Amino acid sequence: MQPTLSKRQQKTRLALLNALLRLVVERGLDRVTVTDITNEADYGRWVFYQYFESKEDAAWAAFIHWMNQLDDSLIAAVQSHPSPRREYESWRLIFQAFWQQKDFIMRLDSLIASHWQARAREYLARQFLQHLDAGHFVLMEGVRPEIAARLYVAALMELLEFWGRNPDIGDADSLVDEFYRFIFNQPPPK
Repeated sequence: MQPTLSKRQQKTRLALLNALLRLVVERGLDRVTVTDITNEADYGRWVFYQYFESKEDAAWAAFIHWMNQLDDSLIAAVQSHPSPRREYESWRLIFQAFWQQKDFIMRLDSLIASHWQARAREYLARQFLQHLDAGHFVLMEGVRPEIAARLYVAALMELLEFWGRNPDIGDADSLVDEFYRFIFNQPPPK
């Protein structure tokens, strides 16, 4: 657990994460150094190591930061919708957010990406399980939340990765419709 950061520390950490994101999109993670990140953010290397152990650690922190922001905005955006519209809109927002961040995600080198898949799957399954337990999503009635969370996450990760590598298969809205039909075995609410 990371200690609570002051506003100045939060600003510095975010500047480093944003610098990393820009550089990874431009060059790929394997071609970015800690020095590149600190130069881009206009900080010294020693500042970087106050917040992160490595560039891979910083990349993971950027992913978690993005996922937490997405999660907070997603719940706020869909909480007033009744089910099944709430679930559909959630997936639509997730697909749109992925498309906006795909350049970063797709530019991670293969060694990091393979390590991340298991780590991200566990993180996202825990996060989604919390939403199921809180009653935010209800379409998988009769399925244990632990199973439903893993099913959602595995299917979603696989489809998003495939879409990132094959963008010509459709846009976010058409893929959300297909994903919704597959997961819930019913037409999407319109």
